[in-house]
Amino acid sequence: MKKLPLILDELFIWIRGRFTLTNEEKLWLLIFLVILWTGLLGRYAYLKSQQPELLSSQQVEKLLSP
Repeated sequence: MKKLPLILDELFIWIRGRFTLTNEEKLWLLIFLVILWTGLLGRYAYLKSQQPELLSSQQVEKLLSP
């Protein structure tokens, strides 16, 4: 394997150090992502179950008028 230039090697070490998380931070991030995905999936299921309503001609005219 070809050796990386010294500057890239140091850059990777710096980046790895900036994005390293403790176990507690990983747990909180996991909890946040579970809550986020639960909300998104619930919203998707709710919107998917909604039935479109037909508009009356008066509603259409009201929406199209400036």
